[in-house]
Parts: sequence; structure tokens; C-alpha cells
Amino acid sequence: MKFLFYRTFILIFAFTLSVVARCDGAAEHVAITPDLVDQLLSEAQTHNPALQAAGIRADAAGMGVESTRQWEDPVATLGVIKRTARGSKSSEEGDLIYGFEQKLPLFGRPELMRRVAAANATREQLASDYETQKLRRDIVAALNDLALADRALEIGEQDLSWLDATLYAVDHRYRVGQSSQVEWLKIQTTRAKATDELKTRRLEREHGEVELNRLLNRDLHASWPKVELSTVQPELAYTPKLVDAALTAEPQLKVMQQQTAVAQAAADLTRRTRLPEVGVGIEARQYSGDAGIREGTLTVNFSLPWLNGHRYNNDWHRDRALARASALDAQDYALTIRENLHHAIVDLDAARRQALLYRDEIIPLTEQTLDSAQAAWVANLGLFQDVLDARRMLLDDQLAFASACAEQGRKLADLELLTGIHDFSALLGLADASAAPDDTHHLPDDSK
Repeated sequence: MKFLFYRTFILIFAFTLSVVARCDGAAEHVAITPDLVDQLLSEAQTHNPALQAAGIRADAAGMGVESTRQWEDPVATLGVIKRTARGSKSSEEGDLIYGFEQKLPLFGRPELMRRVAAANATREQLASDYETQKLRRDIVAALNDLALADRALEIGEQDLSWLDATLYAVDHRYRVGQSSQVEWLKIQTTRAKATDELKTRRLEREHGEVELNRLLNRDLHASWPKVELSTVQPELAYTPKLVDAALTAEPQLKVMQQQTAVAQAAADLTRRTRLPEVGVGIEARQYSGDAGIREGTLTVNFSLPWLNGHRYNNDWHRDRALARASALDAQDYALTIRENLHHAIVDLDAARRQALLYRDEIIPLTEQTLDSAQAAWVANLGLFQDVLDARRMLLDDQLAFASACAEQGRKLADLELLTGIHDFSALLGLADASAAPDDTHHLPDDSK
């Protein structure tokens, strides 16, 4: 009885220390919230090289619109005429010739060129927005990875504290002849493995910091506070409203649709190249002896595109085909969005159900089994290996629950990228499970 009291006191003391440590560290925890993600994204927009490059490309494309010229540059002509003995006199015909030629902005070519440049600028801006939304998703995923690493590290530290207390108890029982050397060896090797695994988890946590700092372009080894795992969220379903939101807001689809607009504008411009280019010119002849003008000429010139008419038609048909192909690519990607959306909902539902299963059923059952195995071992009615096995199962269950919560956070980030909705309550309004009873992936409660 004295030993049981002493051992119970040790275990309670160790548990109290772990609880106090968690409470002390709770003040330093940060939660993954939309405000935190917005703050980090704002920082990344200032420092992330990929976003800066995308923004510069968008600005450069905007400058291309302003640089589109309504009038082409005029062409100046300057020449000297050298008369021969059989030619006319320079004083009569002049010996200097000069003039200029100007192409006319006919057939709407400048406006079409501006349309092409404006469509390209819009596409680059949409591409920049797409990169921003992708980075937001990556930041959320990195935060969830870091939160999972923090939770795994916390579980490892708690396990090591438990093993230390158990090692003390086994060592005491071994000294008084109540435990075998095999039990003593098992707890020693288990603690050694747990210590090494804890070092690995610390390194994985450091790598999580490196991953997040890289996205923000911070110092790679800048420290981060502990990040809390997200709680289990309500169920979402694949609904028509959610599909409509994705088809309206998905950033890459916007880029592809705008690429179709660029290709169509280029095809319209190519079609106008079949028309002749018209220009006007003025030419004058002057005598250098008295600086007098001898004659002036007004000219009109135009190209003859009919000689290569079939080639111009081929160019036009080529650009029309490219525009059509771009539109079909966008249509195909719209179907891919539907598939990706359904996959994200299925994965999200699987992660949610797994988290609930471990939290509400498996972990409580394993804790009860561990308590029973410990009580039986203390009373010499059970095997010590059962205690170690139950403890290992509990650790695995806790890690599985944490992994499911982190996976749910990552899948929600994918869903936010697809729909452009960062408020979960608004997302829940579009993906209410009661609105999709016929969805094949949605199962009734009694079948779960």
C-alpha cells in the first residue's frame, strides 16, 4: 500500500507538471484565423519575390496599354541629286530632295492593338491575383503543418514525462523484486526511443518554421510561437451553390478565360492585316545655290496585300483556332474545378469524420484501457507489456486526431482557393449538408 501511494503521488505530480507547462505555454499560442492569415499575406505581398515578380509583370502589361500608338512614326527622306553632263541643270530641277511619309491609322488597327494590350494587361493582373491566392493557401497549409508539429512535440514531451514516472516505478519494483529485468529493459529502451523521437520532432518543428519563413521571405531560422490546431468544423457538402461560387471565383479559371479574350483580340487584329496600309507623303526639291524650291510632290501610297491574301487568311484562321483552343481549355478546366471541388469536399469530410472518431470514441476507449492495464499491472494481475502497448496506442491515436485536424485545415485552404471565400460561415451557407441530400458522397448519420 505504501508503494502504491508513493507511485500514485509520483504520477499525479508528473501529470500536474505537464498541465502547468501546458497552461504556461497557452498564453504564447496563436490560433489560425482569417485575420492572422491576412496579416501574413500582407507581409508576403511586400517581401515574397514570386508575388513581386507577378506584380511587376502586371504593371509592365499595364504600361503596354499606355504605350500603344495611335499614329505611327513619320518617315523622313533626305537626299542629294548629282547631275551628269547629259542631265538637266541643277539650277532648274534642284539638287536637294527631302520629304516625309506618314501612315494613316485606318480600319481601326490602333484600337484593335489597344484591345490586345488591354486584354493582356488584364490577364497579367489576374495571374498576379492567382499567385496571391495560391500563396494564401500555402501559408494556411504551412500554419497547419506547424500546428501539427507543435502538437506532436507536445505529445512527445508528455510521453517522455510519463515514461520517466513509469521508469521510476519499474525501477523501484525491480529493486524490491516485484518486476522482472525484462520489464526494466523494456521501459529503458522505450524511453530511449521516445527521447530520440522527441529530438526528431523538434527538428521537424524547426523545419515547419523554415517553411513558413520562406513563404514570407523572413530569416529562415526566425522563431515562431506555438500554433494551435483548428477545431473540428461543421460538415460541408457538394452543393450547386458551392459549384457556382467556384466557377465564378476560381482564380486560375479567370486567367484562362482572359487568355481566350487575348487570343480573340489577336485574331481580330490579324484579320485587319488583310487590308492595305495607306500612307501619305510630301516631297520637295530645292536648289542649294539660291535655296529656292523647284518643285513639290504630294503622294499617296498603299500596300498590296492581295498578292499574299491566302497567307493572311491562314494567319487569321490560325489565330481563330488558337482562340477556340483557349476557350476549350477553359471549358475543360471548369470541369476539372467541379472534380477538384468534389474531391476537396470528400477529403474534408473524411478528415472531419476521422477527427470525430478519434476524439469521441477511440481516444476515450484507449485511455480507459490504459488505466485498466496500469491498475492490473500495479496489482500484479496484468503484464507490463500491455501497459506499454496501450500507451503507444494512445499516443498514435492522439497523433492521428491531430493529423486529421491539420488535414481538415489544409483542405479548407484548398476549398478557399477554389471558391474565393475565406469566411467559414459564408462557406457553410453555400455548402450546407442539408441542401445536398442526393449527393453521392454525403452519407446519412446512421451509416457513418
